[in-house]
Amino acid sequence: MYTEEINLSTLICDEDDKLTLWGLARLFQDVAGNHSDSLGVGFDGLKPINKAWILTHVYYNILRLPTAGERLLLRTWPKPDNGLIAPRDYQLVDAEGNICATSSSNWVILDMTTRRVSRLYGIIEKFEKENQHATKYTKLEKIKMPGDFKELKHIDVPYSSIDHTRHVNNAEYIKWICDSIPELCDSRYANDNDARREISELEINYLKETKFGDQNVSIHENRISNNECYFQILNSHGISVNAKVNLSHRV
Repeated sequence: MYTEEINLSTLICDEDDKLTLWGLARLFQDVAGNHSDSLGVGFDGLKPINKAWILTHVYYNILRLPTAGERLLLRTWPKPDNGLIAPRDYQLVDAEGNICATSSSNWVILDMTTRRVSRLYGIIEKFEKENQHATKYTKLEKIKMPGDFKELKHIDVPYSSIDHTRHVNNAEYIKWICDSIPELCDSRYANDNDARREISELEINYLKETKFGDQNVSIHENRISNNECYFQILNSHGISVNAKVNLSHRV
């Protein structure tokens, strides 16, 4: 199990100084990368063999959104793999030892030339696996998506959304989804405690990578209820992302 202590920066918090979900995704992504780096199989370790870690599926459970300036503990550990998919879980813990958020994720190794998934042999052996589950999922399964999606908006992919694997970073999709939920970001809801929401659960399948310059990126929604909605993000190659969001009253 790998741990890091941080002071929560305002740079990944919202107007109320609460941690954003895309900020949480960045924190978990960074601590996973730092763990891999410590074993010599992070970005720099895999770059000479033209490979990189890619997130394919992730689930977040939010119990409490901590506030800027809080001292927090990031905890992560790899779980047993199947030779292609490397599961990894996370916890975000406050100074009193309370769990603020948890996550389960699946990672693969991508060949940066062919853009195909490579086997984990020779890489994942460096990790000591834990058979401990941070969330309700012992194994992530494909999201069952409804039909009848409606297009919300076209997305112009900014260059700032691209990471060192030359595609849109996983946290950017979360930002796009959050920006598409009025109860999270529309000022009309700011002073309405009954209507305002925050995300309690988010699950995402990353299916096709999106690159800078793609002119056909759009976000689509199916709102099941006030508390449950599904999103699809499409690009020139089809469905890039499937996502399920559960909302709760903001505290």
